[in-house]
Amino acid sequence: MIYVSEGLLYVCFAILTGSLLLKLVPENKRPSIQVPNGLLLACAIAIPILSYVPIHNLALVFGKDFDMSYGSILKSILLDINTGKAWLWTAIGSAGLALLLGLKAFRNDKHMPKVALFVTFLLIVWLGYAGHASSLYGFRGLITHSSHFLAVSVWIGILFVVSWFAKDNANWPAFLRWFSPVAIAAVIMTLLAGIILMTFTTPEYVNAWMLPYGQMLLIKHLLILPLLLFAYSNGFGYKKAAKNNADFNPKRWLRAESLIALLVLAATGVLGQQTPPHIVKETLQTVSPSPLFTTIYKGSFSPDLTLHFNLQLESLLMFAAALLMAGGLLWMYRTNKLIPAFLMGILTAVFGYYGLMFAIA
Repeated sequence: MIYVSEGLLYVCFAILTGSLLLKLVPENKRPSIQVPNGLLLACAIAIPILSYVPIHNLALVFGKDFDMSYGSILKSILLDINTGKAWLWTAIGSAGLALLLGLKAFRNDKHMPKVALFVTFLLIVWLGYAGHASSLYGFRGLITHSSHFLAVSVWIGILFVVSWFAKDNANWPAFLRWFSPVAIAAVIMTLLAGIILMTFTTPEYVNAWMLPYGQMLLIKHLLILPLLLFAYSNGFGYKKAAKNNADFNPKRWLRAESLIALLVLAATGVLGQQTPPHIVKETLQTVSPSPLFTTIYKGSFSPDLTLHFNLQLESLLMFAAALLMAGGLLWMYRTNKLIPAFLMGILTAVFGYYGLMFAIA
């Protein structure tokens, strides 16, 4: 339940960010977009509800451990712990945002989306304040986590809203002319902030693959590969594909890209509710190794194990298959075959995963 709530929380932020940003874009630079105002209102209301789930679970665990009432533990969490303080501000900000989105004037006033976008930005900052990096590294962690999530929300939010709520195919070239550089900048910020976050939370990246957190982090990173391939195709291959095929529909391809983006958000949601393994050996004293790792790893497992790469024929074959699938995805885009391209994108991540896992010793 907690993983589902975290994933839905990220989707709510993406929809709000993408919708509000697109309201600021002139109509001649984007397709006609109609996001139901009720959906935006539901996202604003859902944010404090979904972000309360981990606090609820924490209160249950602490109440049991310290033999205290739920109310007493909850009060302590909300007043003394960063996660609780951030939730209080989130609840206040979300209430204000919901009130703003509920106003009839919001639909026609050109300044209202700016105010709503600013409130959403504050909610992203408070989400970063509640994160592991902020609690461990203070302001540096807050800035890094917030920047990472903001970049993801901008990139995936615009992508998601345009692909599912565009009412026509008008102005696609004009839309891509500004969205492509925005997406590139967001991807660069996401990657840079993500790398910095990893130095905070997972300094032993490869050794962390022995743990559920490390496995999910690896899967998330591998899912980014097909996402980037789709982004490259949609950003730079659209004109050529449309020229060669009059029936080419960019929305279908953006929707496929958005589905892979949702998988990345789902993996991020799982990571957000697991404890990062700062020192893998110590973490293994209290956390069981990942069943995925112990199933695939050929050697004998022990908490003192240090992983290193040793390329074998089977791992090279998996990497070759991943490259073949990546090339196939690009080719399927040119020939306008969506389903094979989507499957090849997923297989790129799958073969890449087995290539890495077969290469460790």
